[in-house]
Amino acid sequence: MPEDKAQDVPFEQSMTPPEQNNIQNFAPPDSSDVDDALAQLININEKNIYHEPTCIICSDPHRDDLEKKWADTTNYEEVKKLFKARSDFSISKDVIDNHMRFHYERGIKGIQLKEYAYRIKRLSNVQLTTLDRIHLGLSTITERLAGINSITPNNDISAAEIEQMKSAETARLMGSFTNLLKLQAAIMGEMKDNGELIVIPMKSFVDVFNKAIVESKTQAERTAIKKVLDDLGNLNKKTQ
Repeated sequence: MPEDKAQDVPFEQSMTPPEQNNIQNFAPPDSSDVDDALAQLININEKNIYHEPTCIICSDPHRDDLEKKWADTTNYEEVKKLFKARSDFSISKDVIDNHMRFHYERGIKGIQLKEYAYRIKRLSNVQLTTLDRIHLGLSTITERLAGINSITPNNDISAAEIEQMKSAETARLMGSFTNLLKLQAAIMGEMKDNGELIVIPMKSFVDVFNKAIVESKTQAERTAIKKVLDDLGNLNKKTQ
């Protein structure tokens, strides 16, 4: 018997999944653009089932039956016959093959992607300055350097291989470390040039306030000067 000729499905129809398969919204309606962008990464419906909106089988109300038929028979003709019996159009072998290869039982991958998107969302909610991010990067690289150089030989990898790996990874990480230090220096230099960053030698800074305290006339003046000094000290800690 000749193979049923697959009929073209209207593109609008293939893009619109049935109500029970609608993809769960990643973020509330009043979410930011970041939330909306991350939502585009997620192909998971409300049942945590992988769902590609452009896939005919993913959007079919009888998807479970079609997948069960495939699991039982691994026969394209049987799946096509079942689809034809419950729909007004046919599907091709390529559509079935694409769904069964890349969408069927891919829920775990989708859930992991959803978790990843939420981690990115949480990070995007943390407001850090450029210098903060550079400090974070330097700390991360330092941790990796310590981790790489603490590896010891074992049954799976020899001492020579370990040393080769340490040398290569240390050189690579130090390259990134140096670039971040250069970027930090450039930013701080630019801030100094623009008057956004004030650099004063510690001894001179303390001497100015000590002199002001000594020359103050009343306890209230001394208290006010000390408060300014404390506030400046706290500000310095926040910018480190």
